Amino acid sequence: MTQVYVRYSGAIYNRWDYDPTSGTYLRFSDAMDANNGIAQEQYAQLTDRLTNQPIAFDNVVVLYVNHELYSPNIYDIQLIGSGDAYAFRDGQAYKVKWVRNVTDVVSLTNPDGSPFAFKPGTTCFEVVGLKSTLSQTAQSWRFTHFMP
Repeated sequence: MTQVYVRYSGAIYNRWDYDPTSGTYLRFSDAMDANNGIAQEQYAQLTDRLTNQPIAFDNVVVLYVNHELYSPNIYDIQLIGSGDAYAFRDGQAYKVKWVRNVTDVVSLTNPDGSPFAFKPGTTCFEVVGLKSTLSQTAQSWRFTHFMP
């Protein structure tokens, strides 16, 4: 099973589990603070409050984006230009580039410059800082967010 972890802090972290039966990524979120260096991450599956169905997306994308300090504790996430990204669809991971000018939406390109083909359906974007780290195993991708 492919799992994608995104850790913003000890209090804010999430996981996406690929479900081959539905062909979607199921969302799990932090169930307990894990910021004291002792507590391990604990997750709870997110569900829609109206339908009680799991929150699921066809594509998950992690964008590396510059975070500029605007004023104390306020960052400007500069989602204009281009940068590195990883796209997950159908249980597979793809290294891609994101591109966006002032008037367009974010688009993804393959390393050769051709457009990345999203799986039709829903897409969730996770945004991490440029200094964020990535560690991976055969079936697991862990992004740890760091700001400048």
